[in-house]
Amino acid sequence: MYSVLITFLLILFFAVAFSLQNSEPIILNFFSWTFQGSLVVVLLTALAFGVMLSIIASVPSFIKKSRLIAQQQKTIAQLERTVAEQKQLPVKPNSS
Repeated sequence: MYSVLITFLLILFFAVAFSLQNSEPIILNFFSWTFQGSLVVVLLTALAFGVMLSIIASVPSFIKKSRLIAQQQKTIAQLERTVAEQKQLPVKPNSS
């Protein structure tokens, strides 16, 4: 519990220090759109968009793995039922 709190406080400290050192106003131009804001806002916005894009890119593989796990769990349950049924059958002695 304390390690999570300490980690959060360290991240918060570095975020505040970063924002104080990068507060210069900048102007961004993209075709006819112009945005004026502080450097830290632009950098953190770009970071947030990068994180969102990576999460969106990983969703298909997460869904595929979830489906595979569900299918394998059904197969395991079916095999366990088969094993339980086999254990309940009486054993026939060898007639040699």
